[in-house]
Amino acid sequence: MSGMHSFAAWTAFALLASTIDARPQVHRHRTPHREGFAAAPTSAPSRGQPYANASSTASPIGQPSSPHPLNDTNSTSATSSKYPAKFRGVNLGSWLVLESWMTPDVFQGTDAVDQWTFDSTNGAEAKLQQHWSTYITEGDFQNMSSWGINAVRIPIGYWAYNNSGTPYISGADAYLEKALGWARQHGIWVMIDCHGSPGSQNGAEHSGHAGAVSWQSDDNLQLSIAVLQTIAAKYGAMQYADVVMGIELVNEPKIGSDANSLATTQAWAAQAYHAVRATAENKALYILHHDGFTGVQSWAAVGAELNSAPDEDQGTFALDLHLYQNQDPADKSLTLDQHIAKACAYPTTDLLLPSNTSTTSLPLFIGEFSAQISIPNTTDGIWTPDLVEGTREFFEAQIDAFEHSSRGWFVWSLKQGSDSGAWSLEAIMENVYAGDAIDKRKYPGICPFG
Repeated sequence: MSGMHSFAAWTAFALLASTIDARPQVHRHRTPHREGFAAAPTSAPSRGQPYANASSTASPIGQPSSPHPLNDTNSTSATSSKYPAKFRGVNLGSWLVLESWMTPDVFQGTDAVDQWTFDSTNGAEAKLQQHWSTYITEGDFQNMSSWGINAVRIPIGYWAYNNSGTPYISGADAYLEKALGWARQHGIWVMIDCHGSPGSQNGAEHSGHAGAVSWQSDDNLQLSIAVLQTIAAKYGAMQYADVVMGIELVNEPKIGSDANSLATTQAWAAQAYHAVRATAENKALYILHHDGFTGVQSWAAVGAELNSAPDEDQGTFALDLHLYQNQDPADKSLTLDQHIAKACAYPTTDLLLPSNTSTTSLPLFIGEFSAQISIPNTTDGIWTPDLVEGTREFFEAQIDAFEHSSRGWFVWSLKQGSDSGAWSLEAIMENVYAGDAIDKRKYPGICPFG
């Protein structure tokens, strides 16, 4: 399939989505917590719910040095046969798209609240270059590979490719390219995530520009597609087919009466999918779209339509879900056992496909989740034995559920600045796994899947 389909061609999706647009949505992006189980140590400032009304040249191709090879797979599908059976990954958050609560030292001495305002401050370009060149290095990829991580999701803003008419500073793409070389060297696949879209798709800091949601205004949707085509032309080339496994079209678009229409979002998803797929030389590339916190069920028809090509082209449109248990107010009252039970239920709740939908017509990825939860009466700021064991149990329950019902997972995030709490996979591997590989189960069968 090639070419770009018009919005008019997707009237069926508009009808499907019209009733969903009116529903309140629960949006579960990350906010720091200072109290409770697996919450700390952290010095990140508290941040409110982001959606108040919402429910250089890459290294030459060579043999990976990782003990976990890229082609370690038992998959038989045409699209994913070259990929691992399951992607076990981590996000490189606040590297190429800044988030002040994660890396407050970068923002020190400014009154900036997001990348838009930070890039407007004096000396911003030098600070960015320093941050980009030191926060994530090849040593991080070596560490991730040794843990058994076989994929990374790298957030990047649209402004890395087109910053015209904005204060944004370009240059991040050179570091993305460095990361691809490191990933290739250490046997790690890369998902390139367009984390910030023109006009801001959600009005949150992590979109690059906090405030109004204007993604579906003016020509921003078409500008988004143009940027994605630039990414696809470069990283969808066969030169990168051994390391780039996916491109994410948009991250966490806010759906609601004061933001984005779900019908328009789904029509745009189809148009952007076809544009990226036509541009990319690598036809095995996953092309992902976040569900906008509207749920798997609301995207089943989209997946069925976009993945209805001949067998060799099936399954390339995929849905990204973000499943946090530290964002919704109701989760704060859960006990550890209840958190684990909620995670174990994902295959029959958040990850449940309609009965007439297969994983081929709508592949699922968990692009973000966390080991961070809040439980009263635990010591904050110290990795106590109870904290270590509880975090391990909860983390294993989540990834067991994800591996049962999706193509893979990406925990948020590799680092949280200099902090060593449960938002950081580095801290989890040091304090909780303590030498175990990420696929080693201390609590095998913690989820009683049927």
